[in-house]
Amino acid sequence: MQRQKYYPEFKNKTFKSKESFGKWLQKTTEYVIEFVDNGQDCLEWDIDKGGEVLNSNLQSSIWNGQIVNLFELEIGKKIGTLVMGKMETQFYDFIVEKIIDKSIKI
Repeated sequence: MQRQKYYPEFKNKTFKSKESFGKWLQKTTEYVIEFVDNGQDCLEWDIDKGGEVLNSNLQSSIWNGQIVNLFELEIGKKIGTLVMGKMETQFYDFIVEKIIDKSIKI
């Protein structure tokens, strides 16, 4: 994993079109986190190298801008995000199933 981010950089970023958003997302996403499907709406997050959630398959308005605690990120464990202004992690009932490293080009 890369350097941990502590504050969102892209939460309020706007785009002129879905196409420009898609290009930016493809360029900026460092990791794709997939969650075990336990009936929750959210199954996937795209995050940047510092842990900021850039997009989710559903409920983006809730999750975008959250900062994943990269030190706690592990397959089989609950996802944790940093609580702004505090040195603590809030864990959610989303179990990490897979972490795809987009920086690795095959």
